[in-house]
Amino acid sequence: MSNEIRTVAKHLVDQLIAWECKRIYGVIGDANLYLLDELAKQDQIQYMGCRHETTAGLMASAEAKLTGKLSVCTATSGPGIMLLLNGLADAASDHAPVLAITGQVERRKLGTGTKQEIDQQRLLDPLALYTSMVSDPEAFPIQLNQAMRIAKAQGGVTHLSVPKDLWEEKVESSLFPPPPVSPRLLPNEQEFTSILERINQAQRPILLLGRGSQQTKEDVLHLADKIKAPMIATMPAKSYLPHDHPLFVGGLGQAGSEVATELLQMSDLCMILGATWWPEDYVPAQIPTIQIDVTEINIGKSHPHVASLIGDLNDVVPKMVQRLQTKENHNWYHLIQQKKAAWDQRVQEEVKQTTTPLAPQRVMEALSQAIDSEAVICLDVGDHTVWFERIFQFKSQDVLISGRWRTLGFGLPAAMAAKCTATDRQVVAIVGDGGFATTMVDLITAVKYQIPITVFIMNNGSYSMEKNRMKVAGLHELGSDLLNPDWVALAHSFGADGFRVENEEQLVETIQKALRSPKVAIVDIICDDPIIPHTHI
Repeated sequence: MSNEIRTVAKHLVDQLIAWECKRIYGVIGDANLYLLDELAKQDQIQYMGCRHETTAGLMASAEAKLTGKLSVCTATSGPGIMLLLNGLADAASDHAPVLAITGQVERRKLGTGTKQEIDQQRLLDPLALYTSMVSDPEAFPIQLNQAMRIAKAQGGVTHLSVPKDLWEEKVESSLFPPPPVSPRLLPNEQEFTSILERINQAQRPILLLGRGSQQTKEDVLHLADKIKAPMIATMPAKSYLPHDHPLFVGGLGQAGSEVATELLQMSDLCMILGATWWPEDYVPAQIPTIQIDVTEINIGKSHPHVASLIGDLNDVVPKMVQRLQTKENHNWYHLIQQKKAAWDQRVQEEVKQTTTPLAPQRVMEALSQAIDSEAVICLDVGDHTVWFERIFQFKSQDVLISGRWRTLGFGLPAAMAAKCTATDRQVVAIVGDGGFATTMVDLITAVKYQIPITVFIMNNGSYSMEKNRMKVAGLHELGSDLLNPDWVALAHSFGADGFRVENEEQLVETIQKALRSPKVAIVDIICDDPIIPHTHI
């Protein structure tokens, strides 16, 4: 590919097009105006102008989580990059490949204390796998290529600061092609054989499955059947497994099922496949674990293990099914069935509540019945997330969450990005009244770009997770109560559809009506805030 003379701004746009970038999320500012002008001259990348930089960062993070591809966001200098940080922290914490391009003050003003100047590299250092300031146009193509490749290869945030006066400078360079597809990582045969021997010796094996097991879910079911191992799933992996399977026992942690924790306590070997979730309060202090993951850094991240294997689960799991001994283990299987039945009965009792205000369990049951089996569900942070995992019966939905960063306000931006990415799928956000208020200004962005998402607000008038923890600990509940606006009136003022649910009679019909709306739709559901089991500070 021959060199071409372009401006720095045009080189950036052309390079992103070469990597099949479809969208850039951002907020306009003095230091990125030349970039926006260049984006306006082409039609292959859509610029999505948000009202808040946090929204732009969270949208980029959510797109990367859903697709696994590099996503891009932009902001201006000073306050712009500062407000972008929360979204970038979410991407960094969940290893989502995101490239952030931020404007910077002119090169001659660096270090002078001029308005909106801050050392962006020091600012990004805790979050970014790579962050650099562009000081010369000839260096820009190489810096950009490094940033893109590192973000994609390592899964995380990379960042470039581009001084305002550099955008229009000329650079002579060719475009870098996308990286080749990584070859499958085959396991070490000696280590693999050793692991098979450990599994064959186990009397009460159990599986903990994470997002990394998605592509091999059918083989995972065969593995569980062959060795009679109950299956626990992290929230992102729950939709990969049929919930009526006799060996599926739910999630792990406060939001999971008690039966999962009980069986884990009784197990003599836990196999962790494509997962890093290991909540200390809900796992045995001592249990032999085998961890298998394609990414080396994920192994041994949270606790020691007796054996591990680096390999692609698409290759490893079928070979395990082929080579492992079949276990009958009637006593272990019978115990699993007994505990699973008792848990299912308990959940059924919870979802039948018809109180006013509505029980969150009842709301989640209604949503479980109404949401499309192929939908993308975006969760905000709060107690509704726990009720969701406890009650919702997954089919084939994808779930997007702020996994480790746990930031309020994730739900709405994630839903917008998901709908832009998966236009043919139903997309819903389930949010709390506290979390939704954090990014609700960008409801107008969803309306502006006509992104038909449905947002269900679990309105209990409080930061209920925190309030209930304070209540259990005997603390004053200062700061936990919320004064909310009229969410329906707010939706209408933004140009969205608005609905309210106050009782059982309105619940199912209103949910269905909102899901049929061709517009952005907000559903205000007045619900109770019961204390979640095992709540503590």
